[in-house]
Amino acid sequence: MHDSADQGAPVPPTDRSAGAGVFPGERSTTAHAFATRLADLAPELPEPVWKSLFLQTSGHILAGQAVLQGADSMGHDLSTVDADHYSDLPSAEVLTQIRSQAPDSPELRFAHLLSFVRDINADTLAIAAGAMRYLGSFAVPIDPEGGDTFDIADLSAHLLEDGLLFPSLEDTGQYTIPPVMRAILRRLYDDRDRHSESRSRRALGGSAAEWLKAPASYHSEGFDEALLQVAEAGEWSALTDLWANRGHALMVDHFDATLEAFSKVPEAQTQNSAVLAEAKGDCLQAGEARRRLRVSDALTVLGQVDFEHSAVPTLDSQLERIKDGDFTVDDILIMAIASMRRQKVLGQSDQGLQVARTAQELINDSRHFQSESSRLCEARFHLEYGITTMFVGDLTGSVQLLRRSIIITELASASSPYLLLPAHAYSALAYAMLGNGPSSDAHLRHFDELREQTRFNNPHTLTAYSLARMIRAMDGLDLDAASRYSARLTDPSLGHHSWLGVVQYRSLLGILRSDVGIEGKRLEQIIDTNRSSLPADGLLLHSLQLMLVSLHLAQGQTHLAQNVLLDAETESPYIILARAQLHLTIGEHGTAAHLANRVLSQKSLDLHARASARAIQAASLLGKGELAESDSAFVDALEYCRIAASLIPVALVPKSLRDQLIARSSSAAEWDLIAPVFASESNATDGAIGGPGDRGAGERLRQRLLDLGETLRIRAGHTLLSPSQRQLLALLDTQSSVSAIAAELSLVEGTVKNKLSNLYARLGVRNRRDALARGYEYGYLPTER
Repeated sequence: MHDSADQGAPVPPTDRSAGAGVFPGERSTTAHAFATRLADLAPELPEPVWKSLFLQTSGHILAGQAVLQGADSMGHDLSTVDADHYSDLPSAEVLTQIRSQAPDSPELRFAHLLSFVRDINADTLAIAAGAMRYLGSFAVPIDPEGGDTFDIADLSAHLLEDGLLFPSLEDTGQYTIPPVMRAILRRLYDDRDRHSESRSRRALGGSAAEWLKAPASYHSEGFDEALLQVAEAGEWSALTDLWANRGHALMVDHFDATLEAFSKVPEAQTQNSAVLAEAKGDCLQAGEARRRLRVSDALTVLGQVDFEHSAVPTLDSQLERIKDGDFTVDDILIMAIASMRRQKVLGQSDQGLQVARTAQELINDSRHFQSESSRLCEARFHLEYGITTMFVGDLTGSVQLLRRSIIITELASASSPYLLLPAHAYSALAYAMLGNGPSSDAHLRHFDELREQTRFNNPHTLTAYSLARMIRAMDGLDLDAASRYSARLTDPSLGHHSWLGVVQYRSLLGILRSDVGIEGKRLEQIIDTNRSSLPADGLLLHSLQLMLVSLHLAQGQTHLAQNVLLDAETESPYIILARAQLHLTIGEHGTAAHLANRVLSQKSLDLHARASARAIQAASLLGKGELAESDSAFVDALEYCRIAASLIPVALVPKSLRDQLIARSSSAAEWDLIAPVFASESNATDGAIGGPGDRGAGERLRQRLLDLGETLRIRAGHTLLSPSQRQLLALLDTQSSVSAIAAELSLVEGTVKNKLSNLYARLGVRNRRDALARGYEYGYLPTER
């Protein structure tokens, strides 16, 4: 990170000729050099105060000296004085000293004084009047050597007319000299422009635009007034650069001025710049929210605005103009961001991905562009790209894109916490969904720190954060904390899969609490509604199907779980894992162990899924009576749980088998190793197990699992039927004879009889009546018609 205190405006030439004294042109370029030069006046001043003084005085040595001596003469410790009141400190003796020094450089005296003195008073005017004769373009209403009393109102009027004073925003009838003066007065150091007569509004706006480019100006007192001057002068390129490099952080740091300045952008300018189109549209939205809420606090207003970027054209609608060179790289990135958001709202994030790829192809074709993108626009693009990638289920790709956004933002000189907050929130969510608990926790900690600093609230960002917290609480089986975070989440629209994770993990919470309720039906509806927009081979669809199978098995609805898997013909490890769960619950331990081995044999497998497969393998081996192998597999499962920082893989094992595994592992050292993992969450939940050195933590962790209710119900003896056998059973229930069934299936009666014999054998019955009874018992036949 760069130190903004060392990024001042361009340094004027320094006159170091003999006899020049300490005043003319003396200026330090860094806060450290500034403090060194003045250390004899305040040897023990804290570094933050030195940096503040450096910024307030623009590095001018005499200005700093005046403030320090004034504070000393008044008996003030500068550490206790607000920076806005530094200009009140210079004493009369210091001002007299300023008047007497450097008689051959009145313009420097004038420039230096105005660079740090805010309030207009008699002393300020005396120096200004004495300097005006040397500035050429300024009127001198009274001869300073005549001895008459200065007419403050008259002189103020002249300064105001020349564009050097602005009305004070706090006190009507008062005037202030904002730091924008520093940019104007820098021209006094340039002989080529010293006597320029150009004092028009546009010239003033151009000078203000130049000053706004200095990083140190952003937090200076005169930034708001300079921003308004730039907008008033129509310096649209300066506003474009400012938004491209600062973005929505401008609204937080300079709320009123930003809304007023960008609202003045003409429509013609927004048609030629997507950056300005976004800025104006978003500022108008924020302004409308401010009027509706009747509050002026930026964070309160912005927390209620869902920026739609409706004024920004879609990327595909501007392809020809882009190829003709009508837009910049930043424009393309802004259009891509807006397009991705629109596709996300429509539930078409896969098309949003295509927009992002198109934008990258255009940017990589350097023939159309003469400049690179701003760091902020690039970081924002990767943030939106990462979120869109998450919504289509590519969590690994999402993590990589979000990480790139964070790196770019942190390397930028104007690092924005308002960009880092969503990046950390979504990264935490992606890692939590991937089963990488430690990485998720790291991003959650960063988010908490930034949020405490900024008080920033955004609905979508807080949803991602709350969902990540909910998942991490469930990982530690802290179900009360998980319920609290769940209550903060709003239900997503049935036709919008942006927050399918909300329903998915609420379903998991219902399983762990043995209170599934209507979650199964809701999840099934959402999968069916969004199936067309979910990639068939995507992680999101498969993880949703795995959760739906678990929901059905938690309710003992084995046939419904099988229905889900019949529609999922894939070798995805999550679907194979779901099949292993199904066979484990019906007592087919050999098949369950085989399926778990298939999952474990896959190389690209996240730790959470690997831990789940190992836990199912251990339970299956226990069911087969292979105790030594089962114990070994369970110890491995606990190790994977420790690395993933999640107990869910063990929790999603039928309770009878789970309790036996836990009891047989009572002496395993893994319990004491895994317990400290969940102690790190004590700052976020009330369910921490204990810290390092807590010898009872492992036992309490075991007890937490033993106290957990049933998650997957065992239906021993349940027989799984193939699709053709289920069809035959349904016909057996509705048709009166073998001949009718044969006609329905277009088969000869002999073949149908053979198939019925195989069906009876599969169900363990001997006749039609018992087959139908078993079909109703297993749920293959409807209980109501």
